[in-house]
Amino acid sequence: MHYLPAIIICLFGQVGADSLDTVATIESTRGGRHWVEQKTPPSRSPQESLKAIVVEPGYRVELVAAEPVVMDPVAIAFDAAGRMFVVEYGDYPIGPDDPDAPPLSRIVLLEDTDGDGGMDRRNVFAEHLNFAHSLMPYRDGILVGAQTELLFLKDTTGDNKADVRETLYSGFVPAHPQMQIGNPRWGLDNWIYCNYAVGEITGSQTGEKRTVPRGEFRFNPRTGEFGPASGVGQYGNTIDRWGHRFFASNRNPVMTERLPWEIAKRNPHYILPTTHYDVAPSGGSSLVFPLIEMKSNYLSHSGTHTAACGVTAYLGPLGDTDYQNSVFVCEPIGHLVTRTIVKNQGAKLTSERARAKADFFVSTDPWFRPSSLATGPDGGLYLADMYRLWVEHPKFLPEEVAAKLDWRAGDDLGRIWRIVPEGDTLEPYTPPSEPSDLVRQLQSTSPWQRFTAQQLIVEDQLTSLAVPLREILTSHDQPGPRLHALWTLDGLDQLTIKDVQTALADEAPQVRADAVRLTAQFMDDRPGLAQEVSLLGGDSDASVRLQVAIVLGTLSTPESRETRLRIALQDYNDEIISKALLTSTVGHGELAEALLRRPQFADRTSDRRATDFVRELATIVGTAGEVSELAQLLSLFEQVPAIDWRWHGVLIEGLATGLERHRGDLGRTSLAKLLSDPPASLAKFTPPVQTVLDQASDRALNPELPLSQREAAIPLLRHRAFAEVEEVYATLLDIQQPEAVQREIIDTMLQHDLIAGSQIALDGWQDLRPKVQGGALTRMLRHEQTTAGILSAMEKGEVSPAQVGLEDRLRLLRHPTAEVRELAGKLFGGAVSADREKVVRSYQAALTDSGSIERGKNIFAQSCAKCHRLDGGGFEVGPDLSDARNRSKDALLFDILDPSRKVDPQYTEYLVATDDGRTISGLLVSDDDLGLVLKQPEGKQETVPRDQIEAMKASPKSLMPEGVEKEINVQQMVDLLEYLTSPR
Repeated sequence: MHYLPAIIICLFGQVGADSLDTVATIESTRGGRHWVEQKTPPSRSPQESLKAIVVEPGYRVELVAAEPVVMDPVAIAFDAAGRMFVVEYGDYPIGPDDPDAPPLSRIVLLEDTDGDGGMDRRNVFAEHLNFAHSLMPYRDGILVGAQTELLFLKDTTGDNKADVRETLYSGFVPAHPQMQIGNPRWGLDNWIYCNYAVGEITGSQTGEKRTVPRGEFRFNPRTGEFGPASGVGQYGNTIDRWGHRFFASNRNPVMTERLPWEIAKRNPHYILPTTHYDVAPSGGSSLVFPLIEMKSNYLSHSGTHTAACGVTAYLGPLGDTDYQNSVFVCEPIGHLVTRTIVKNQGAKLTSERARAKADFFVSTDPWFRPSSLATGPDGGLYLADMYRLWVEHPKFLPEEVAAKLDWRAGDDLGRIWRIVPEGDTLEPYTPPSEPSDLVRQLQSTSPWQRFTAQQLIVEDQLTSLAVPLREILTSHDQPGPRLHALWTLDGLDQLTIKDVQTALADEAPQVRADAVRLTAQFMDDRPGLAQEVSLLGGDSDASVRLQVAIVLGTLSTPESRETRLRIALQDYNDEIISKALLTSTVGHGELAEALLRRPQFADRTSDRRATDFVRELATIVGTAGEVSELAQLLSLFEQVPAIDWRWHGVLIEGLATGLERHRGDLGRTSLAKLLSDPPASLAKFTPPVQTVLDQASDRALNPELPLSQREAAIPLLRHRAFAEVEEVYATLLDIQQPEAVQREIIDTMLQHDLIAGSQIALDGWQDLRPKVQGGALTRMLRHEQTTAGILSAMEKGEVSPAQVGLEDRLRLLRHPTAEVRELAGKLFGGAVSADREKVVRSYQAALTDSGSIERGKNIFAQSCAKCHRLDGGGFEVGPDLSDARNRSKDALLFDILDPSRKVDPQYTEYLVATDDGRTISGLLVSDDDLGLVLKQPEGKQETVPRDQIEAMKASPKSLMPEGVEKEINVQQMVDLLEYLTSPR
């Protein structure tokens, strides 16, 4: 008799049981419990582990250190003398077993005593550090992130042991051992940036106490000033050769700040939704390609980043240009490191994978746990391999599962690897011994050496070096040294207006951009400087124009207003520059009016970026409530022949949002109140606004208008009484309407009146596209007032439970209201539907028997390839199965045997009847005012003009048919699962 895996017991209870524990079912499906009972492999020697590494072609890997010289390494840093310091995270994950025992984290100083490139001597620099996980060389010592505080450690006696231990900042509140204050990095602007700060923070240098919100943290090492920085990182913080800062969280491998905190928050009437953005794909799009199973707590994360950490920009001189602009990210759950090449796209940073379907550094050793990287003084890239059996934190697993795992397995092991491009040799490093050496080092081809020199000069305030630093601004042929010289002068308080003017004319855009940024400190003393900066508003580089927009954002001079308009006309569609313009503290109404009076901009009503930008400007005007600016915008409604009515809709939406936020002289107000009882000075402007609102229904209903015009009219409906437009809402949910119309109606209607809108949606549910249904479900299930109605409709068969995602199912199954819990249990009971349960039971052997990969490959080609791709073969009608090897066999089996249990809207089958009697089925890949495009097996497509559609219906079933057991028997299923989950 075959052993039944734990997940089967969890799903079906003991064999023959009649009831299912539905919460456990969902937990089992969404979590990684399937690997808990598996036999764990033994650890490998460093030499064996080296053989398990597969690195990107063109690079070599060398072992630098291993146990007992190093244990539990998670972070590496090199000081100005070239010495390697390593954090050993012995406290991970839950600290010492004895609560009275001292903390287990340490910092060690490793030495290569025989010059062979490998570390052979271990010095414990500091021990008993509480959950210390990151470090940075600082003032001849080490700065350490240790759970609730930033510590400074220093050896003053020369015995390689820290005898100074000072708390610089304290009061940080940690979330868990991967999410706490840490990863300090010296910024190009001479501030130190850290990941994850929240709490009532006290600075020892100034004695200041300040509440810091959850986000990033920075402090000025010269003054002690501190506060929040843009972004929300976790474990991973890095600054590249141009001063861009990147950080990471579990599912967001490479993020950067959108705008600095002080800029993002300077306009009290503008709410910047986030102060950061993804440079690399995140979540389900952050693909990784492990060579062995990812034992993640979340099955859905397999094949993607689930524990992204240790993000590191390469700061060495080796390799080609792409390598030098690469950012590396560790994925310890996947036993790999990714490489992303960072590029500029306007003012925004973007990226591309170095390899489309393979990662930079991958191991088949399941104990390999990369944590972070660091560039060495020699140009090598050093990787900290914690080398643990488990790195998932027990708080993210059920107690009964966590209790079975040996969380300390491997705490006496650890490896450090060095990666070098083939054909390159490591560069010898000579530590600086006198100030002139620092000037030489600042001109190195190695960004690591430049950053180190800048830090040392600023820390020691070596003002005597101002003259040779100033010479670098005009004499050096590379932009990197000129950039560092500029900021080093600033850090010494030796920067002059002449220095900045020299840099404003620099041939490198990186230097010009930072020079513009540095002009802000001279604006009050140099009245003509604003005009000089304004000239760069037409710079060919977007990053320069970004800084011009920021610096001029507080000035209301004629040249600054004209420059902001010039930049807006060119860069309204740049995600970063447009946000910088919105943070300006002056001139939003004036800018909106000026844009709409420019024909080259006013013609862009179909450009979403243009309309979004004007809407945000109008929102700011409404929030501020300045009557003069309101008059500027409302006067545009009199210009009906000159201004497209769609701009009026955009202005109405923005003003309505802003007026609801207003807390100034107008008091609590709204668009409706402004229209019904305007201030005397605005009374003459309001009738044309009401006319636009009154015409919105006719425009939304008019099938002769372009789809973009109908979409633009729909949001205006919610600014009228619900009773006046509810019939319009119901009419526009008809199945003959394009998907975009249905989606806009659902969004508008549910914002207008959640209860009444939900009822209209349920009444017309069968006419809604599945994607529209999915969006409506998500919103309605999040509100107590509408949850019961949705579940009741599901019980009656009017709404398919298959559209409810696993997270929402789990929340409903745990709902505080007993009636909701009971009904959810009936609707979502089990991992498979009741009518398929018997079939799934009969295939249990497919989960435990070993099969033939070759036979499985043939079965896939015969039965699956017409609708699924795998590693480039087959047709992409259903989901791509290339990452199937990262999923458990049981999860795959449930999907195959019960495909309609949970239907992703994008894989819903449509049935379309045409006026000539044909019936066409397939996946909906295009739906607009012209017609539909349906995708069918083997990649075929069918186009159906809208005027030929007689009727259409979305099937509640998956396009993948049930009954695969009639084609694939148990043994064939064994082979198929073996093939799908095998390494390729």
